[in-house]
Amino acid sequence: MKKEKILKWFIFAIALAINLFIIINAFINGEASAKESDSVAHTAAEIINTVKPETITPANYPRFSFNFRKAVGHFGLFGVSGIFTTWSFYLFLKDTKCGYFLYQLLMTTGVGLVLALISEFTQIFIEGRSGNWLDVGIDFFGYFLGISLLFLIFLFKKSPIFLRQNYKKNQAE
Repeated sequence: MKKEKILKWFIFAIALAINLFIIINAFINGEASAKESDSVAHTAAEIINTVKPETITPANYPRFSFNFRKAVGHFGLFGVSGIFTTWSFYLFLKDTKCGYFLYQLLMTTGVGLVLALISEFTQIFIEGRSGNWLDVGIDFFGYFLGISLLFLIFLFKKSPIFLRQNYKKNQAE
């Protein structure tokens, strides 16, 4: 019981930290955001070039940096947020009247859409930034993929087909 309570709050803390990180970074001005994103993309390019030399060249670096920012900064970060936010909803609501996983999926999907909209909407008012509908779509798709991944894990874990005791019972027969 105590382990479950600690896990619940630990997962909640991770979800909260990721979502706050997303919101806080939406308020960073364009120049600082570009500099931060570029330093991460530059490190990734160096790692890639260490593994396979001359993959990222000065000629293709701007395109790589742009795609990397969309893939990691939008899609990936929102995917991780989707996983931890959904898991947190599940842990807090599983023993309530809202305990049905489908309701939780609907609630957490709404949270993901609102988070994507807020993070892009705030950028309209930040110097050097602009809200972008494509980014809302990338953010939400990443979030939804995170939800879907967690849903599949829960489905396989809870499904009688995948439970170990059923496997052993079927092997004995």
